[in-house]
Amino acid sequence: MQYLAVEEVSGEIRVLRELDHERRTSYHLIAVPVDNRSNGETVHVVVNVIDENDNTPTFPVSSIDVAISEFAALNSEISIPPAVDNDSPPLSVIKYHILSGNVNNAFRLSSKRINSMLYVDLVVNGQLDREYRGQYELLIEALDGGDPPNSGKMLVNVTVLDANDNAPEFSQNKYYASIPWNAPMDYVVATVHAVDADLDENARVAYSIAKSRADLKLPFQIDGETGVVRVSDSKLLVSDAVYQLLIVASDHGLPQPLESTTFLTVTVQSSNQSQLNFDIFWLTNSNKPQVYENITIGHVVARIAVQNVPQESELLVNGCDALCIKETDSSGVYLILACGSFDREQKSEYNLFFTMKSHGRQLLKIPVFFEVLDVNDNAPKFEKSIVQVRFNRSTLHHKLVQIQASDPDHGENGRIHYTLSGTNLFEIESETGILNVHENFDCSPEEHRFRVRAEDSGIPPLSSTVDVIAQVIDSSDRPPIFSKPLYDITVKEDAEPGTCLLKVRYHFPFIIIK
Repeated sequence: MQYLAVEEVSGEIRVLRELDHERRTSYHLIAVPVDNRSNGETVHVVVNVIDENDNTPTFPVSSIDVAISEFAALNSEISIPPAVDNDSPPLSVIKYHILSGNVNNAFRLSSKRINSMLYVDLVVNGQLDREYRGQYELLIEALDGGDPPNSGKMLVNVTVLDANDNAPEFSQNKYYASIPWNAPMDYVVATVHAVDADLDENARVAYSIAKSRADLKLPFQIDGETGVVRVSDSKLLVSDAVYQLLIVASDHGLPQPLESTTFLTVTVQSSNQSQLNFDIFWLTNSNKPQVYENITIGHVVARIAVQNVPQESELLVNGCDALCIKETDSSGVYLILACGSFDREQKSEYNLFFTMKSHGRQLLKIPVFFEVLDVNDNAPKFEKSIVQVRFNRSTLHHKLVQIQASDPDHGENGRIHYTLSGTNLFEIESETGILNVHENFDCSPEEHRFRVRAEDSGIPPLSSTVDVIAQVIDSSDRPPIFSKPLYDITVKEDAEPGTCLLKVRYHFPFIIIK
């Protein structure tokens, strides 16, 4: 294709088509005289195409996700994709800077030129702390050498990864508990609780009881996950004794778990009551002191046999209004009945005391730990009947919102998974309820209505739904454009302060979808 030509008569070189420096930087012409007046010598002409700033710096992607540990050393570098500008230096990319999102100047940019490309690195500028801030949204701008310069932008989503830099912390400096001298096995003594500000395994706390000697046998044990301290061997309990337990809370971080300690002081009450032969037989499915919360009123829970019962004796149960004692026709034989309703979500554990009195004198007091088991009697519940979310068309494939329901049931009965219906534009993460954009919605309507269903994992499962209204907002990420690229004004040297010198106008570019 011919771009230049020599006018035969005048010898002028003319441009036939639009030239593009990025396609070709020079043209070589050979002019040959054809009249009789010349000596026939040819002329070699080189036409150089001068570059103009007609290209904008462009990043290969509009946004990227990077991750860095909160333990990252100062001046650590993360490479990010450079912007490309097809113009020649000095009109190509000359610098980068962070426009927004750099809270406390946590990062800075470092650039280096290799051949004609200006590469850029994200540099750690200070100590990161995930517990203070775990996410940064840095808007990076690339500028070329034009006057005025052209620019391009890219969003860098920085996730600060957790490091095990926090030890568990107990909710109390010291714990105290008092138990009866004849507390049975599994009797709940106390519950300790510690929290860890880290994430995941770095925050998962395990509890243990420290021993001063390996051969020392304590009458207590602790649940490593819940922190519940129970009686493990009632035969080892000593009346009027005081036990000092050193409780250790350790996380699961690597390479070295962190731990903290607290003291639990357990006082065993005095034994000053007579001994009676007391036997209890639990008539539950597990033969243990536990019932399901949907047990029917009147159901027999246990049978009690007391030998050598004095005349005019009375057996009472305290600690749970939903249990009653019924005396049988046989002397010293009693039945425990369900005389009220249970709700595990309100109360799941009871410390029962069976007390026998005769003429106002207490003959015995037997403590029993009693547990209420869960049934799937609660459906997942949303806080609102309608959930409204708003998002920009430019947030394609970004996580928008987390739609959550709650289920007070225990275990599988309370584990929720999510589904949605009525739209192909979104998808929902089954376990978390995080709503994501599934497809491009540049041409979608401004409002979408669909339904999210939350279903638990009980048998049979229970479920509930919520209506979701998603509103699409047109928020262009393009910068405003002034009506003129350059303003030239004249100001009098004696102009008064406050004199209006210039009124400028700007507009946002419209997105035209064809």
